[in-house]
Amino acid sequence: MRSDLHLIDLSSSWALLRVSGADADTFLQGQLGNDLRKLSPGQSQISSYSSPKGRMLATMTLSRDVDASAVDIELPRPLAEAIARRLRMFVLRSKVQIADAPLSLLGLRGPGASAALTAAGLPVPSLPLQTDPADGLRVMRRFGSLPRYSLYGSADRLDAVRRLLSGASGADEPLWRYDDVVAGVPVVLPATQDHFVAQMTNLDRLDGISFDKGCYTGQEIVARLHYLGQLKRRMYCCRGQGPAPEAGAPVYDGSEPQAVGEVALAAPAPEGDGFVAAVVLQISQAAATTLRVGETSLSVPTQYDYMQG
Repeated sequence: MRSDLHLIDLSSSWALLRVSGADADTFLQGQLGNDLRKLSPGQSQISSYSSPKGRMLATMTLSRDVDASAVDIELPRPLAEAIARRLRMFVLRSKVQIADAPLSLLGLRGPGASAALTAAGLPVPSLPLQTDPADGLRVMRRFGSLPRYSLYGSADRLDAVRRLLSGASGADEPLWRYDDVVAGVPVVLPATQDHFVAQMTNLDRLDGISFDKGCYTGQEIVARLHYLGQLKRRMYCCRGQGPAPEAGAPVYDGSEPQAVGEVALAAPAPEGDGFVAAVVLQISQAAATTLRVGETSLSVPTQYDYMQG
């Protein structure tokens, strides 16, 4: 098995909802933070769903099926049922259906990923969230400098892909989570629902917020932060030794009793050397040298460089 190529079954950790119907785009445009007019079968987008107070209930990746008749929403499986139920509350008389998408999801990552797709006769999208179809399959490039792709398709189609990529090593979901943390991709989990305004997790730096699309749920708070420049927290990358902390764990500075941040997402380092964590932190603490989660020390925060991926 190749050490530079990993194939990961993501369907147990990530869910896909399909929003369809004549009013699907209009409905989602009034619910989500990004601009559905910029979503196409060839270009997916990262977005968020917020409460009226502007705090995110979910982050998500949106994509269109090949004929652009529906929008598929990829989000953490523990959130999917509740988010679908909440969205349905606002459908009212709109011609909108929300259901599980008839798709499964694989992740392909590693230095050899691009070459492996080429060798298998599959498309190799080059830009983040660029999405290319291929005979019942969709291949999407993910964020980050490491070549990483999502493959959407039926269970049978993905079984065929597994055979084409039989030289890839199998890996578990925490490795995909590690890549998300390193790439600075914000992920909301049950423990962090309703905790962060989108900009606190750098979603604006990933073109995940539209500031000119018009009204949507939570828009007033998001716009106020953007136009008045009152943002006091950002997401940074930290490392530490020991087991990875849980999402939602408070971050402290030395012996100070009040938390200065919160773990948004963490994962064990693949080399077996501690963990990496995406931490939403007070901007004033960006150079702190004594951060900790519980009794575990954290490295000095590193700003995410989104120009690399």
